[in-house]
Amino acid sequence: DTDPLRLPTSVLVEDPRYRIKPMQQVISALIGGLITTFVVTPLEVVKTRVQTQTQNAARKQTVVSKICYVFHNGLMTHVCKPNGSDCVAKPGIEIGNLSPVRGAMDAFLKIICGKGVGGLWSGLSPTLVSALPSTIIYFLTYEYLKQAINNIYYVMEPRDPWQTSNEIEKKMSKLPTPCIVPMISGICARTVVVTAITPLEMVRIKMQSGYITYTELWQVLRSLIKSHGVLGLWRGWPPTVMRDAPFSGTYWAAYESMKRAFNVSEPTFWFSFVAGAAAGALATLVTMPFDLITTHTQIELGQDVLYSDNKGASNASATASTSAPARQSVFGRLSNIYRHQGVRGLYVGVMPRMLRVVPACAIMISAFEYSKAFFFHYNLDLQETGRCLHN
Repeated sequence: DTDPLRLPTSVLVEDPRYRIKPMQQVISALIGGLITTFVVTPLEVVKTRVQTQTQNAARKQTVVSKICYVFHNGLMTHVCKPNGSDCVAKPGIEIGNLSPVRGAMDAFLKIICGKGVGGLWSGLSPTLVSALPSTIIYFLTYEYLKQAINNIYYVMEPRDPWQTSNEIEKKMSKLPTPCIVPMISGICARTVVVTAITPLEMVRIKMQSGYITYTELWQVLRSLIKSHGVLGLWRGWPPTVMRDAPFSGTYWAAYESMKRAFNVSEPTFWFSFVAGAAAGALATLVTMPFDLITTHTQIELGQDVLYSDNKGASNASATASTSAPARQSVFGRLSNIYRHQGVRGLYVGVMPRMLRVVPACAIMISAFEYSKAFFFHYNLDLQETGRCLHN
């Protein structure tokens, strides 16, 4: 029996005896998700506080916009009301009671003065209800698909029938995994998550239109289905998949390619951090045009769902519907922007998105990989302890 410590790490991590278990993957994803949201949420709360007010040029005074906005907690995006309890402000705070701010630092100080330091994490708990499960599903699905596709790839690889199992293991450890494997895995994993989460996000948006209790959730579902049919629960699916699936595929292909280029089978925390940031930056550049369209579509969808039963807010809905072509397809919108603004128009807001996405990608993957490495060595030590006792 070969001493496992003599085998390369790339072989050991694929060994069923030492490979991290599904529950350990869940814990790793959970740790990464919690750290990411804890770091990113204050930045997004400050940004959102600044963006939800517009300058009224006629009266020369600052007012808070009634148009809904997109809130990003580091793991996923949410459509919110300016005074919605699910994202930034607490229930009962009226739009007019929010004091105007003059930039990010002023918003940062006023949030702390008004709500205390905890105000920087306002609405974190409600958004985590959907963000953490989706993150766990995403990483579990990705790891499973990558392993399954890798196995198919290795089976298809020609080999000498006279090779021993150890020789086969060593050969497999040297085989480079093509970037198409993590790309397909990432695209499929994100598609699964978007498909599962979209109906929940629709319900969450609808619940912001009034103080709806969780006991009334069935009535909310019936109302949405009655208005738009069963497929209406997936109204935001196409543009979200158009952005998230290519982003995920590009991100994982770039990240795994960097690991292969530097011959890294067990990445350190800082390697994962830097490689994750670089992969996130590349994926942001590739998918920025789709992100631009998705954000506009999410805002319009939020307006439609939030105010569909609210006559008093019809003016806000009308404002949103006239600001962009409401029923254009994704590619129709892209074509329209390119025709009027050129390539530059497709990358409006790319730097703010970089500043938001890149740190989140770096923190998430480094925390996830570090946790995986911990559990891998834990499993290895556990097996070695049992082996020594057996001998």
